[in-house]
Amino acid sequence: MARRKVNKFASKRTRKGTSSKNKKRSSKKPSSLPKRRRDITLNEKLIMYLNEALSLENAAVERLNKRIKQTALDDSRAQLKHHLEETKEQQNRLEDLISNLGGKATRDKGDLLIPSSSKSIENILKKHMTSIESELKGAKEDAIVESAEIVLYDMLIQLAQKASPIIGGDTIPALTQSLSEERAMMDWIKANTPVLITQLWPSIAASIVGTKEGETISAEHGI
Repeated sequence: MARRKVNKFASKRTRKGTSSKNKKRSSKKPSSLPKRRRDITLNEKLIMYLNEALSLENAAVERLNKRIKQTALDDSRAQLKHHLEETKEQQNRLEDLISNLGGKATRDKGDLLIPSSSKSIENILKKHMTSIESELKGAKEDAIVESAEIVLYDMLIQLAQKASPIIGGDTIPALTQSLSEERAMMDWIKANTPVLITQLWPSIAASIVGTKEGETISAEHGI
């Protein structure tokens, strides 16, 4: 009986080709289908946004306490203390709203993002800025935080208005009250800026070469 000749080279090529094809097949990643989002109720959606606001108010309380200790101006300290009490009330309102919607109030503290200049500019400022000028920096940062909170509460009110046919309008008065307080604080910062500059100017001018308690600069510019 004649034996069948086996082409060893062809066999190797076939096995090699087959294994490489298998590797290619196995290396292919399974198609990533978009994950289906968990269904969320309207209450849960509002709780999510209210907790976002609460986390920022939690951080604001901490920041206001630091600002009260930092400021050397009596009128600024008094206003910051007043707004600290308002902020604590805003926390309470948000916690009540979240609880009424069936949620749990967060204790987390958000990030109060404040823009800053480049490192090189910051280094120059630190080198030449007097300690009293930290009041200006603090006031600018106060205004940035208040502006962000005003936008935040305004958006929350609009969301609550859209949702009111389903969940009712109980959230709107509380949010409106908080918005009013934030706007009042922003108005105070704007109105107090000329007073702040006037109070700080003698110390700032005294640090400038060629001036004595600000008299030279004041005379040149008719201040």
